[in-house]
Amino acid sequence: MTPLEKKQLDEIHQHAVEEYPFECCGIVVGHPKHNKENKVYRCKNIQNKLHETDPENFTRDARTAYNISALELQKLLDEAGSKGWVFKVLYHSHPEHDAYFSEEDTKMALFDGESPIYPGTQYLVVSVYSKKVRDQALFGWNPKTKTFERNPL
Repeated sequence: MTPLEKKQLDEIHQHAVEEYPFECCGIVVGHPKHNKENKVYRCKNIQNKLHETDPENFTRDARTAYNISALELQKLLDEAGSKGWVFKVLYHSHPEHDAYFSEEDTKMALFDGESPIYPGTQYLVVSVYSKKVRDQALFGWNPKTKTFERNPL
């Protein structure tokens, strides 16, 4: 069962187009057992700020990377937890690139390179070319292969 309904996908696509040529990022939260109340939260991509402040450690800008502040993530975790909700999907866009789960995406999604930071959470990547959504792909962790694999959307 896909964790996203058309309305939520449309909202994510709109976010990706609005943020172009920069990567957008956000989180879909909802009840762990159904999708009726899922809510899309647009997050602020702070990658440009990090790159400007510390280009040695943050070599890429928001055209090819995203970063959500720990404070914003904690606030969303707290809010979701208070309702008994979970992170269902973390999403981001790839401006002028295809919808794939990159090596960097994998690195950022794992704790110590071995287990998902957010178990059970899937990852949506939206491909945007010239302010138009071209493709999208949903990825989930496979504990047997210890990789993120493409899931049906």
